[in-house]
Amino acid sequence: MGITVRRIPEQLSWANFIFVPLVINPNDGTEQAAFTTFSFDILDPSPRSVDGQLALAESFEIVVTPRARAKLGGPKTAELLAHQRFYYELGFVVGREVARALTTLRGADEKELTATRWNVIQLHFIFRAGLIQRRYDLDTRHGTVGYDQEVWNLRMSTCLSDPESNQIGGFLL
Repeated sequence: MGITVRRIPEQLSWANFIFVPLVINPNDGTEQAAFTTFSFDILDPSPRSVDGQLALAESFEIVVTPRARAKLGGPKTAELLAHQRFYYELGFVVGREVARALTTLRGADEKELTATRWNVIQLHFIFRAGLIQRRYDLDTRHGTVGYDQEVWNLRMSTCLSDPESNQIGGFLL
């Protein structure tokens, strides 16, 4: 079965948002109509021995869920939702890359395996996803530049359609 990635829910909708009086993008400190990122849950399966080293379990699941906020009384347009969906889908495609990296992870003991696993998570889910999110917001001006929004949407569609894709728009996942 291998390490799999699943989104819950499969697609982001307005029902997944928490509505609050003020939405601040933590990446640049600007007030926004909405802000979406993702959470991930990786079960901590018991390690197994492979060629004298420890490896993670042969199969387990990474679950990606949305963390979405929208301004009370703010717009609920299809364009804004499409812009927000990108961030959630980014969590999913990055999760696929994390799954690939975790499949080959090895450590001399549990402490080393745990540290190496955390390094993989930091690199992909935090660092690389953060770079892509910031570039996406700069290019699209938080979704207000239609042409650039379409370009990024096409990049995401291409990435989603190829389970082996390890980049989006030239950025490594």
